[in-house]
Amino acid sequence: MWSVTIQLMKRNLTMLIPAAIAILVGSMFVSCTFLFSNTLDYSLRKQVSANFGDANYGVTQTDSSDDSASDMTTVADYHLDWIRKMAGVEGARTDVSTRLEISANAGDSGSDHSSSIAIAAARPTSIMPLKLSSGTWPKASGQIAIADSVAKQLKLSVGSTVNASTSAQNSWYGTSGSISDMKVVGITNDDAGAFTYYRGACVMSEADIAKVQGVGSGFDGLYASELFLKIAPVASASEAQTIASVKDMLPQGFTMQSRQRLEDQQIKQMGGGQFNIITTFVLVFGILAMFVAGLVIGNTFQVMVAQRRRTLALLRTIGARKGQLYRSVILEAIVLGTVGSVLGVACALALMAVLGVAGTTLGGLSFALIPSWQVFVIPVVFALLATIVASLSSARMATKVTPLEALQPMENVETKRSGKLRVIFASLMLLAGIALCVLSIRGTYVQTHTTDSHDISQEGYVLVAIMGAILCFISMLMTSRLWIPAMLKAVGAVISHIGASSTLASANIQKNRRRVAATGSALLIGVTLVSCLGIGAASAKQTMATVLDSHYSVDIQAVGQSLDSSALRKVAKVQGVGQAEMVQSATATIASGKYRGDSIDIYGVDAHTVAKVMHGTVDPQDLEGGRLVLSQSSSSEDSGLEKEGKLEIAGAESNVTSLPVTAGAYHGLDSTHALYGIVSKTTFDSLKLSGVSDQIWLKSDGSASTADLVSNVSAALGSYASVNVVGSIAERATWEKMVNATLMILVALLAVAVIIALIGVTNTLSLSVIERQRESATLRAIGMTKSQLRRSLAIEAILISLSSGISGIVAGTAFGWLGSYVVFSAFGTVSLPFDWKMACMIILVALIAALLSSIIPARRAIKVSPVAALAEA
Repeated sequence: MWSVTIQLMKRNLTMLIPAAIAILVGSMFVSCTFLFSNTLDYSLRKQVSANFGDANYGVTQTDSSDDSASDMTTVADYHLDWIRKMAGVEGARTDVSTRLEISANAGDSGSDHSSSIAIAAARPTSIMPLKLSSGTWPKASGQIAIADSVAKQLKLSVGSTVNASTSAQNSWYGTSGSISDMKVVGITNDDAGAFTYYRGACVMSEADIAKVQGVGSGFDGLYASELFLKIAPVASASEAQTIASVKDMLPQGFTMQSRQRLEDQQIKQMGGGQFNIITTFVLVFGILAMFVAGLVIGNTFQVMVAQRRRTLALLRTIGARKGQLYRSVILEAIVLGTVGSVLGVACALALMAVLGVAGTTLGGLSFALIPSWQVFVIPVVFALLATIVASLSSARMATKVTPLEALQPMENVETKRSGKLRVIFASLMLLAGIALCVLSIRGTYVQTHTTDSHDISQEGYVLVAIMGAILCFISMLMTSRLWIPAMLKAVGAVISHIGASSTLASANIQKNRRRVAATGSALLIGVTLVSCLGIGAASAKQTMATVLDSHYSVDIQAVGQSLDSSALRKVAKVQGVGQAEMVQSATATIASGKYRGDSIDIYGVDAHTVAKVMHGTVDPQDLEGGRLVLSQSSSSEDSGLEKEGKLEIAGAESNVTSLPVTAGAYHGLDSTHALYGIVSKTTFDSLKLSGVSDQIWLKSDGSASTADLVSNVSAALGSYASVNVVGSIAERATWEKMVNATLMILVALLAVAVIIALIGVTNTLSLSVIERQRESATLRAIGMTKSQLRRSLAIEAILISLSSGISGIVAGTAFGWLGSYVVFSAFGTVSLPFDWKMACMIILVALIAALLSSIIPARRAIKVSPVAALAEA
């Protein structure tokens, strides 16, 4: 039967191509999942060992040693000079570094100072964790290679001069130092990401690293917790001998390990098992894509078997057994699955290779082609399972063919069984799903509105809601043969009055309800999940925005030691900023009462203008009267403070000031301590507090998005050292960025299933054209034009796509609202929006995709002349 099967596949090649494409896309997705996992592992290894440069061994503290040992180990303890002279040691470098302030004369535009980090130069330069963009490495004292970010900010180049300093606050040793007129000899680039937090790093000589920190004992007296070595065997010493010699020189509590082993340990400590979780999570979408592809394949094989009734009957007549026909269909599915999956794996490898060659990065992830056995085996296995399972029904249909049935038209042999058992089972499943959904809603409401104890936790109600939604959705899929054709019939009854094309499209849809339902279900799955995620994301952003606004009284707080009136003028000009005020802040100590010794943050504000930048009410008379106005959260933290009516604050030099206390009608601030309050600037100065810092409080005018506002404010203050942008809008921007990124990833994953479903629409129309070849020829013969026939197929595709799309939007919205209510009720009042933009986008995509999917079937339908089609039929 092998040769017969191959010949049958050749005859039906045009019918098999869409199914093969569906398998190709699904297999490509699964293969890309494992390639992505391998890339993730590769990128993480690069990140955790970014400090190594080209070093292949590292010296670190042993797990069993004292944790504080490495903090007190100096460069001298490593005997670095002796190790560098050993045979087989090409280079050695410690992890000595220091925070650095670099200053230069300001140009016409640009900043006069910048914060960075500096490391010591080493030989050979290949073991440096940085690369040179231009210039050379420092070779003597007084030379420095600066980070490219510093060069850009200060508008410096090779040959410029800078001043470098380290404050006692940023030094491990409590000392400070500075070096003037250092010559810039190079610009460094942190391609490996070893110093991403500092936007790169500078490089100085070993002597200057000690000098800039004010350490008189020199480089040997600096603390070092790691040593990086590049070891290569030489004639006088093998690699093992060199390693043994180095280990003998190491301080107690330290050990030497290969780079590979240290990477494995770091990844394990960071939760390496999470990669398996990520891979499994993404594979769920791969399985979903294969399931949708299975629906497409099932449709294809059902039509092929029906088309081959006469051929199968002739094979039975000349001696073919039922088992042979059964195995022939299964063999056809195996060939289809193998070819499609192998091509899918090849496409995945090609895609990852192109991304790697192009140097593409995504959030610090560097793409690279790293094959493994899972990349080749698992996609093929998934594809074969999907195609074999999808073809089983058709294979059984092939064994039931008789010569008499083969002589009948296909429409007369289709089963008319209503599937009562399926309907009953689906109805029970729907009732159970609705009951679970109601239980989760009621339980969540009671849990968030009462203080009574509950048998089920919030996480438990989330699981109940998920199970209820799954049962409801499965029941929708099981009964899709009933409600999808019924919906299409109702819509068709309306549009059939428009013209002949609409009438024909409506009638054709009803001829094979099972295939139309399968196609609609495939599209329904993708649209429902996309809608559910979109609604959930919109609800999350709106709900958290309301929650954050209720917790913060200031939209944005810019916090930093170097802020001044010029910074205030800069941010006041930023688009989206309505008002901006300079505020002083400091942390004081409570000198008496129940919370004696506890810290409280105090803010000095202008009594008459602070209301312009705050959401809430602060009475200017309270501030002018010398009162400490506590926030609602701070006053409720210790109600005794209000009852006492005053609070004693300890300032500098044992200065204690008694302040009257009152509660303000404002929510809260982004503060470092639980207790905080507002005083006037006059009162603030009288407290004589230490560690005073400046803040700029901003209020949004609503003309810019949260992300743009935070980004613009951060950019305006980019030239000021160590400035943090916090507050409700900053928190909201971070939250929205996280939600949008997650939504983008999930929708991208679901897009694979949607693409396969759209391939299924094309396949359904193509199969319909093949089945109705004689009917189309008859219509052409009696006067139907090519354009009318083409429009009928387009309308047919639009009806299937739009009905599934609208149904998916409705179901996805309901599931999204359910999930949002159960998940976010613990945070506050839940917003249940309807995302019209997303819904219109889905409808538009479905409309365009339907029109595109009808092009190939329409060309096939109008290509055959009426005479030829009637003769063949």
